[in-house]
Formats: sequence, structure tokens, C-alpha cells
Amino acid sequence: MIQLIYASAAVRPFSKLDLDRLLTKARARNSSHGVTGMLLYHSGSFLQVLEGPIVGVESIFASIQRDPRHRNTRILTRKSISHGEFVEWTMGFEDTSGGVIRMPGALDYYRDLPTLTIGSSDAIKYLRFFQEGLCRQIAR
Repeated sequence: MIQLIYASAAVRPFSKLDLDRLLTKARARNSSHGVTGMLLYHSGSFLQVLEGPIVGVESIFASIQRDPRHRNTRILTRKSISHGEFVEWTMGFEDTSGGVIRMPGALDYYRDLPTLTIGSSDAIKYLRFFQEGLCRQIAR
């Protein structure tokens, strides 16, 4: 089992409808590969955690790298893990750009991040970096 965390930039801003469509497809794809994770979106920047079987995570990440909606895809960490940190989520999601999205799996990023019980893992470290403006990507 591996955990892969990456950041990327959207070629153009995603609307709420674009994000909803992306999540619907991502959740189905992740579920079919036995992959769980979390996705953050903020003003054209994505941060995603994927975890699961090596073949599933690598297949999904290869698809993301080919997706023309993304640029500047950067792996922040890729490591073996003994258990997932997001095992209950086919894809948890938060749009931190403003406004509230009410959909299954969404969380209140600013309210819930401090209370996540994951500890001081790489995933939490990068979530906090993203919140502070670090790890965000710009399309070039």
C-alpha cells in the first residue's frame, strides 16, 4: 500500500459544477481501484492525497498527469504505508476558495483541519502547508 501526495494547477478555474463532476468521476474511479484519499481545491490549485494498492494509485496518478485540465503536477511525497489515513473516503473534498459546498464527503477545511486525528503525518503537514499558501501551484 502506498500514499502519494501531489499538487497541481488547474489550466482554468473550476466552477462548482466542474468540481462536482470531477468528484463524481474521481470517486467512482478511486472506488474501482480500491483507492481512498482527499482533495483540496483553492483558486486554481489542487492538493490531493491518494492511498491504496500501488497499481491503483499509480494508475490513477498517471491518468491525472495526462489530464489536460492540470499543469505543474508535482509529487510532494510517495511512500509505503501500512494503513491508510483516509480509509473511509473514496475522495474527501474541500473547495477552500470560499463559499460552502454541500455534497457527500465535503468537510469544513478551516474548522475541521485542527481536529483531524491523523496526527503529524505527511498528509496533515501538506494540508497545513496548503492552507498557508505553500504547495499551491500556478498554471504557466
